[in-house]
Amino acid sequence: MDDVTLAHPLVDAVGPGFVVSETDAAVVSLSSARTGLVLETRAADAAFVLLTPSSSRVTPAMLAMLRRTSSAWVVREGDRYRAAGSAEVTDDVATAMLAPQDSPRSTRLGADEVPWVEVVAAVHHPATEQAAIGRTAELLLAGLADTAPTGWGTVEPATLAWDVGAVTDFARGRAPRPTRLVAVAPLEGGVASVQIRVERSATGVTEETRLALPRSGSRPDGSGGTTRLDRDGSGGAVRLDRHAPAPVDGPVVAVLGDLARRQRVLLATAWRSGGHPDGTLAARQRGMPVPLGAVVGAAAVRDLGVDPATLPDGASVVGPARVPSLLLDFAPSELGLTGGAEVEARWRRLAVLGTALGPRATSLLGFGDAR
Repeated sequence: MDDVTLAHPLVDAVGPGFVVSETDAAVVSLSSARTGLVLETRAADAAFVLLTPSSSRVTPAMLAMLRRTSSAWVVREGDRYRAAGSAEVTDDVATAMLAPQDSPRSTRLGADEVPWVEVVAAVHHPATEQAAIGRTAELLLAGLADTAPTGWGTVEPATLAWDVGAVTDFARGRAPRPTRLVAVAPLEGGVASVQIRVERSATGVTEETRLALPRSGSRPDGSGGTTRLDRDGSGGAVRLDRHAPAPVDGPVVAVLGDLARRQRVLLATAWRSGGHPDGTLAARQRGMPVPLGAVVGAAAVRDLGVDPATLPDGASVVGPARVPSLLLDFAPSELGLTGGAEVEARWRRLAVLGTALGPRATSLLGFGDAR
């Protein structure tokens, strides 16, 4: 395969079937120029490679763009190379970008990382003037962190003042084309990041909101353990060592239930993960997210043929009685579990509920994919 020919100021190298754009920025965001290059590279039927120092971090929106376009993030390790998220160090970029990546079932945080809550929520809006794009993000942020979006845009930084009416008008003006937006919200000691995708459906509009929420005040402690959220759900944090009780992730499940009562949720899932307080992600290998809770919307409940009365502990009915949704809580029934035991218990609860929902539930719910 011949080297790619692509004229763009951010192109630093080319190879057979791929284009390399190198930056030494501490944080790589989804800028307008970088977005353009990724899309041009894809249009040329080539692979895009972002090359950075190993200390660089990316925003969730930038990482989502890389994944969505089958692009690669490669970091320098001395005079060698490693794909972000891989442990394999190679001699050249071409080999590194194809290195296999694993997601170990571990929640250990890096030295400068804090616990995150990540939520992915898809809601349906009828095709009426009352549709309010961005309201889902407002409800999630208000319930989980007592904050609200301050800026939005199509690229980063999100410099437009947040306004649901303006966001809605923008998405409506682009219809029937899909719209992707980013937004930010301030937190004590950090920043929450939001991604919104809006698409037409057969009966209206589907809005998917992805929220990455660093936990306020939660930081790794000096002993190698991690900070844990307090057990009363107030959202504060206490410093504990690696043998401390497992974290309680605030009011996550309750907020999901409230969302299901206020909006027509198709599907919502919430996970515990980790990242930098400013809402960015390092190039290190990331563990699998830990399941916290989910909402299975009324349409999915109907399609699965589920009788809510037959489901095991952890499942409850939420929303209108005529068209009920299901609220799933993956918290362990055993009290006092810590570390890996708490994580494994959550996965067991998820497996039990997934089995009870039927063989189609796992693929329908997308369990394991919080990104």
